Amino acid sequence: MTTLSFTRTVAVPPHDAFDAWVDPGRLATWWWPHLSDTTYAVDAREGGTLAIESPTAGIGVRGEFLAVEPASLLRFTWNWVNDGEVAATTGGDVVEVRFAAVDNGTEVTVEHTSDEHVTGGGAEQGWNDVLDRYAAIS
Repeated sequence: MTTLSFTRTVAVPPHDAFDAWVDPGRLATWWWPHLSDTTYAVDAREGGTLAIESPTAGIGVRGEFLAVEPASLLRFTWNWVNDGEVAATTGGDVVEVRFAAVDNGTEVTVEHTSDEHVTGGGAEQGWNDVLDRYAAIS
């Protein structure tokens, strides 16, 4: 298992930074806005689900929330979707998102733990891509 870690500071308070992850309309503004057919479904409660999918691109992610602490923490499983099918993986990927108030907004740290990560693989590029857009939220 390896963990990739990413940190961004957003110029909004923690409750707004958190809501941008759990409100499907706000999530759509920064996750994959360039993939116009992407659907976003978020049931942000322990045991609730997350599903982000772009049929045209043939990609997506599905997961289950393991912990939800408003304005503080999200922890969820991570399963890639390829052409509508959940990809076979060998272990349980988990993503943890922590929100901490700082002087100029909120520091957001994302940690993605997986036994599927490879150096220089797409996970780093993908997370940097979405989080760079996320950092511009207001």
